[in-house]
Amino acid sequence: MKKSKRASLIYYKCKEVFRRMLQTLSIKQFAIIDELEVHFSDGLTVLSGETGAGKSIIIDAIGQLIGMRASSNYVRHGEKKAIIEGIFDIDESKEAISILEALDIDIDEDFLLVKREIFSTGKSICRVNNQIVTLQDLRKIMQELLDIHGQHETQSLLKQKYHLQLLDNYADDQYKTILEQYVATYDQYKAKKKELEDLESADQALLQRLDLLKFQFEEIQEANLVDGEVSQLESDIKRIQNSENLSLALNNAHLTLTDEHAITDRLYELSNQLQLISDILPEKYDVLKEDVDQFYYTLEDAKHQLYDELTNTEFDEHYLNELEARMNVLNDLKRKYGKDISELIKYQDKLENEINKIENYEESTSQLRQEIEELYEDIIKLGTELSRERRIVAQTLRDHIVNEIQNLQMKDANLEISFKPLDVPNREGIEFVEFLISPNKGEPLKSLNKIASGGELSRIMLALKTIFVKTRGQTAILFDEVDSGVSGQAAQKMAEKMKGLAKHIQVICISHLPQVASMSDHHLFISKDSADDRTTTHVQELSGSERIDEIARMISGASVTDITRQNAKEMIEQNQHA
Repeated sequence: MKKSKRASLIYYKCKEVFRRMLQTLSIKQFAIIDELEVHFSDGLTVLSGETGAGKSIIIDAIGQLIGMRASSNYVRHGEKKAIIEGIFDIDESKEAISILEALDIDIDEDFLLVKREIFSTGKSICRVNNQIVTLQDLRKIMQELLDIHGQHETQSLLKQKYHLQLLDNYADDQYKTILEQYVATYDQYKAKKKELEDLESADQALLQRLDLLKFQFEEIQEANLVDGEVSQLESDIKRIQNSENLSLALNNAHLTLTDEHAITDRLYELSNQLQLISDILPEKYDVLKEDVDQFYYTLEDAKHQLYDELTNTEFDEHYLNELEARMNVLNDLKRKYGKDISELIKYQDKLENEINKIENYEESTSQLRQEIEELYEDIIKLGTELSRERRIVAQTLRDHIVNEIQNLQMKDANLEISFKPLDVPNREGIEFVEFLISPNKGEPLKSLNKIASGGELSRIMLALKTIFVKTRGQTAILFDEVDSGVSGQAAQKMAEKMKGLAKHIQVICISHLPQVASMSDHHLFISKDSADDRTTTHVQELSGSERIDEIARMISGASVTDITRQNAKEMIEQNQHA
């Protein structure tokens, strides 16, 4: 980490601030950006600037940090690579921390350093806290930290397949138990169906397979495998192979305890002497005598054990051959099947079960069909109950959404959550769930993704984000000209909605609307200039008269006058106190 980054981390750790996800963005040699460092704050941050100044480039850079596909086109002309770094606050993101722990990524601080290097070859490297991660893992982490929404992108919120997920999230575990029961039952149902399909599809090859299975089973069964046998064989073989050395060592050990200089005899004599001493000096050497006596009895016992072992130790070539032959059988089986003995024992049981299944094919398939039928009935029963609970929650959610979009100057808009039976139940349920919208009075309900007006789409998306922000956790949101196609009172309402969102999470917005800019907590101005035949993008945080001038430009769209400045000033004052 470079000095500026480390300094930033220290600054943020020492200063008590409202939590925000994206803290610092550092960009080098990316598109027309030479070198740029942007600090983001809590609340609502607006990025504005002339068309072509580089606002979208900054969004593209942030997109690289959340796992968007890299391209060699992103590398500044004449450079070998582009580098994008971001510092993210993860202190309150339990989901992100959980993913990081699962991926075994070090979490030393409450901050996460994400780095993306894009090479002129088109290849890229992703690092999280200086550990290299896959693009897939990067996406998995960052989806919990930052959410980018663009006007013309296909938002996950507006994809039909996510509508059911949105409903379930909104339910907040209201029908969690039923849903878990349904999913578990469905998984059992699919497993049984696959088992039946496997049996039926194998009908032609069943007899051939049966012969193979029987051969393998009989071969393993004949071996009479015992778990742990290999270790015992190795021990016994080693004993017989070294019987001569073992016998010599045992004999020498036994002689040590039995010859004329035997330790036991000396200990016995020592014990007697200590007894005589104890008669004169009572208790002084009692403990020592007890230890000597104990050691004497231990060695006496050892003497008998050594003798027994000695009499049973002899080189038995016939027995050795038997053991080695047994070891060869076991090793051959291990090599043939690629399994150790304990695994072979389990495999033997598996073979027996499969043989029984095939030999009782008709019985097996009949039983499976019965089980599948019963599970399907359970799926329909649980699915019906689940749908009933979902419809109750859907009505509440529908009213919530309608209220939000009507507050965004879509007073005649209507929304319904449609439930249509599926031809075949899936893992999510027995019905297809879709959000249908009628933006204007008299218009029929239609899919969200079929709304023609970009302005309407923007407002609906913002309404949904407002509702689901809490179910999504502490994910920061970046809006890329999401307010496009909106003006007047609708623009004001959208600005207020973004401001409301920013009370809960960090909101970063690229906007051309003066209403949004004047409502923001922080205003960043994006500009570019040319020098030495190179174009460079700059970022400046605006305040005071500079901010007034920029909002005046956004109002007029042309030259800034005293009138537009006054309008801008009034707009800022009004919206900052709203």
